[in-house]
Amino acid sequence: MRGGLIELGSNSFRLVVADHGGVVATRNHHLGLARSVSMFGSLTRDDLQRATLTARELLDCAHNHGCDHIAIVATEVFRLASNGSAAAEHITEAISHPVHILPAAEETALAFLACATALPDLDRFTMIDLGGGSLGVASGAAVVRPEHHFSLQLGVELLAPRALDDDLLSVANRIRLEHHIASELQPVARTVERAGEPLVLVGGAARALAQVVHTARRGRVPDSVHGLTIDSTDLGHLIGRLSDLPRSARLAVPGMKPRRAATFPLAAAILRQAMISLGGDRAIVSTAGVRDAAMQQLHNRLQRAA
Repeated sequence: MRGGLIELGSNSFRLVVADHGGVVATRNHHLGLARSVSMFGSLTRDDLQRATLTARELLDCAHNHGCDHIAIVATEVFRLASNGSAAAEHITEAISHPVHILPAAEETALAFLACATALPDLDRFTMIDLGGGSLGVASGAAVVRPEHHFSLQLGVELLAPRALDDDLLSVANRIRLEHHIASELQPVARTVERAGEPLVLVGGAARALAQVVHTARRGRVPDSVHGLTIDSTDLGHLIGRLSDLPRSARLAVPGMKPRRAATFPLAAAILRQAMISLGGDRAIVSTAGVRDAAMQQLHNRLQRAA
């Protein structure tokens, strides 16, 4: 049997098709919906049209790959937008397939579970999951659910309209941003009390940052960034080098992912301050995330149905 997971994310919409042998196909479309929510508080008519057309395309693709079961989940941007629930209902009716908006706690817990599975040597850890619409933090023993979990409105695309000027991160804006993140994370830090537990970074921004850091270290792009480490000093150097460079110049940086170039210094600043606020200067990067755990749940459902 074959299953498909469609994730309607704050930054991108993604499809993963898998069977008992693993991933069969993937597709990814960048929509950047969180920027609209940041500027207007809601999804625009154009956003909704693009979201609906993209969701329909991904659903058709899943059907064409012979999926026996398809799950569609929506993340932070649909929780934040004033019309997010209505948008999910509209997409559901338009494509004749239910869209489930993940609660914040469920989204963070799924990412934590994926990390626990992907990094089996860690008994306990604190996860920082930076996405387009939110910053998720979870901590505890590497079991099914974290002991503590938080979802904060500190996503890259959500903050970009307020923090960047023509994709440039000024010193003044960065300092204001750092103060804001530190303030938001104060109650989180008091609750988590890491006591030396490892930090794990999750999300496309973290992967992109790690790729640039390790490309510079090794002189070549790493095959995978999973399990590699970065530290706050690495991120500080990137912020200093790239904040006042235009996007066109950032594209020339070895290892840079083109889609991440516009917000690269902002993502580095958010993750660096999050690490500092949670008392860590080094972190492990994991390529696992929400869709991995959600895909595993879908796989288990298919096995039960077989």
